[in-house]
Amino acid sequence: MEKRSMPVCFTEKQYKMIEEFAKRNGMLNASQALEKILSK
Repeated sequence: MEKRSMPVCFTEKQYKMIEEFAKRNGMLNASQALEKILSK
């Protein structure tokens, strides 16, 4: 996995959506969801 260094900002609503995506896909946290989304 490549190391990412660019900060990403979200509103509270967007972050909650990412957390929900992570939960639905069996991930532990939003960071894992972002890695999956960015890998596509």
